[in-house]
Amino acid sequence: MINGLEGIPGSGKSYEAVAYHVLPALQAGRKVITNLPLNIDALAAIDPTYRDLVEVRTRPTPQLGDWNAANIAEQEAFQLWTDKEPIPQSENVFTFGTVWDYYSEWRGSKNQGPLYVIDECHVALPKLGTPESVVQWFKLHRHYNADVLLMTQSFRDINQPIAQLIATLIKCRKADILGRKESYIRKVHAGYRGAVIQTDEREYKSQYFGLYRSNTQSSGSAESGVTDVNPMIVKFNRFQKFWLLLSVLLVIWAFWPDGEHDVWGRKIVPSPPVKPRVLGPAPGAAAPVVASPVPAPAEPKPLESQQATAAPAEAPPQTKEPLFGKQLHVAGHLSKKDKSITLFIVSDGTRRMFELTSDDLEDAGYSVKRLANCMVTVKFDGVVRPVTCDAPYLNTGGQDRPLVVDAATGSRSDGHNTRYSNAPMPQEVAQARQEQQQQAGGYLEALARRNSQVRSVLMDN
Repeated sequence: MINGLEGIPGSGKSYEAVAYHVLPALQAGRKVITNLPLNIDALAAIDPTYRDLVEVRTRPTPQLGDWNAANIAEQEAFQLWTDKEPIPQSENVFTFGTVWDYYSEWRGSKNQGPLYVIDECHVALPKLGTPESVVQWFKLHRHYNADVLLMTQSFRDINQPIAQLIATLIKCRKADILGRKESYIRKVHAGYRGAVIQTDEREYKSQYFGLYRSNTQSSGSAESGVTDVNPMIVKFNRFQKFWLLLSVLLVIWAFWPDGEHDVWGRKIVPSPPVKPRVLGPAPGAAAPVVASPVPAPAEPKPLESQQATAAPAEAPPQTKEPLFGKQLHVAGHLSKKDKSITLFIVSDGTRRMFELTSDDLEDAGYSVKRLANCMVTVKFDGVVRPVTCDAPYLNTGGQDRPLVVDAATGSRSDGHNTRYSNAPMPQEVAQARQEQQQQAGGYLEALARRNSQVRSVLMDN
């Protein structure tokens, strides 16, 4: 697989390559061939086996034979010479600029090839002038189980057929423009011109700095930053912290209790004063003796005053009337000689329940007094209730007034005859049926005559 690392100088390309590509490959036991200025002694201090797995190239590899990828399925593309000595490359050829820089006989435990890490690949693989054999090897690199990590400042400057083969492109940018010099921003693209699929920010860890050198032409290791540019985001972050602190202080001041209200703004109700308690002597201690005058004999209080000061006795429980919660309605009155009876209806306000007479109420403890027609008072235990003729209506067809429907005419006893007002009488129904039968008989006779005429015509023909 071919991956790419892109970024301006000082953006963190070398750090990303060493920390997240070279070291993981070495830890997996894979050989790394690169032109990065790695510190092999520092890597060997981590694991002595890393010394044999790292190959740092500073000059192009001599030509060891011929390259022919026309029939790679049947023969090796690298054809080594057996009768000639290797030919050194010319001075104008850069490292990883020829196909023989990608020749390696190393194979891992799983038959994987080495990892090629090419720094400043726009030098070895220019946009114009890259050998065709190198382009062919990049297109056939999976036949050798090799992986490649290309590093450059802009992939527009390298050979475009090779750039189109990049599977994952990582763009690095130092976060000093955001006021964070100790980290860099990393964006992962799906291919050379693909969309961004991941964005994160990584901090520089000092333990990786000694494994490589990114400034090969100087002895210093630090770069001076821009002194006349103060990022706006830094000022905003400082103002944000100040505003946050000020907001917290304002909230504390706004909700600070003032003695009359609590933290939530509710008014504090003062509690009643507590009377001090007088404690007696401790248990087992002798109480002090205080001389007091001998009280005079109290005069006996009258019996009436003693009875008045006595606690009042509890009131006897009240007896609820038998028809408690029910309503009474006058239904009628019957008078005969010296006998007078009033008929009552008991309901729950909307529905009739049962009927009573004035005699029944008097037997239950009520006293009934008739005032006038539909006006009666009923008294129980001193409570008087007025009763009138306001009983609820019964539904149509009740027990006291059944609904009668005439089967012949359909008329109702309650007078609601609109449904059957247009219904025909039995005589009219019989006459209509007779007329329909006559019409049907005439139609059948006409149909029989027509069929006979058709048969006669067919027989004549």
